Amino acid sequence: MRWLPHFLSLLRLVAAPILVWLLVKSEFRASLGVVILAGLTDWLDGFAARRLNVRGKLGTILDPLADKILLVTLFVILGVLRLIPLWMLFLAIARDVVVTGGALLLRIYRNRREFTPSTLGKVSTFFQLVLVFLTLLYAAFPLMLFLWLKTTALVLCGIFTALSWREYVQRGIEMKRAPALPKTSGGTL
Repeated sequence: MRWLPHFLSLLRLVAAPILVWLLVKSEFRASLGVVILAGLTDWLDGFAARRLNVRGKLGTILDPLADKILLVTLFVILGVLRLIPLWMLFLAIARDVVVTGGALLLRIYRNRREFTPSTLGKVSTFFQLVLVFLTLLYAAFPLMLFLWLKTTALVLCGIFTALSWREYVQRGIEMKRAPALPKTSGGTL
């Protein structure tokens, strides 16, 4: 049973291309169902890892990687299909590229490895998830209430994504200015 958390993370990776196919075919209700199932597997893999006391590098890499691939895939396909505005797609993707690139540069040139998510970053990710969910909900069930909720989520997502981008850049600049940490031999990414 110790493989269960990793298996659930892999299911989320498999869900990404399935969601692209369903969305291209305008199967919004099925897409919404797959997204809900993916959310359940995310919760279940964390629960299973804690209950089974599964720890290790694979889980610490696979779980957030599956989450990020699924979220980025959904943002891209929803943007391409014009279900979310392109400015939101570009804002979210650009923030992730800048944060990931900055963290990589800090690791390479300053030996900084402790680039943890900020509260604003977590809030931004939360609203990105809410926006994806409400976008699919409105596409599947085009009710005015869902449109209003989607629009509200879009505004909050845009605000928190921009704020978290700014915060991460500021943190990166502070970390760059701090003395470089000594290099250790044989470290892995």
